[in-house]
Amino acid sequence: MIEVSAAVIRDARGRVLIARRRVDARGEWAQLEGLWEFPGGKREAGETYEECAERELMEELGLPLCDLRVLMEMDYTTDGRPIHFAFVAARADAETPLMLNAHTDTLWVRPDELGEYAFCPADEAFIKGFDWRV
Repeated sequence: MIEVSAAVIRDARGRVLIARRRVDARGEWAQLEGLWEFPGGKREAGETYEECAERELMEELGLPLCDLRVLMEMDYTTDGRPIHFAFVAARADAETPLMLNAHTDTLWVRPDELGEYAFCPADEAFIKGFDWRV
């Protein structure tokens, strides 16, 4: 089973960072190109989900995180592949300039605006199942 850490990052104003996917060099997950997601990636051996989120966000966006904790875990199957997602809460400074190493765009949005964007299916399931007042 693939294990993925997805960072649900908030800034001082309570906005959430979302990122638009691009197809990776191998063409995997092509059906997700152009969809929005909570940035993150595959957990490496020996990493906690929090460590994975921290590493992935530095690699993908050059964004340092703080106050990391797992919010919710869920299993999801896509293209017959089972994936275990850990959605990790984190804080970051929205003024930090971001590098787009794995995405085509990023936005800071209010939680009540998330429904305006087309998300990857697992992220969409998280959005619908999470109590955003927390």
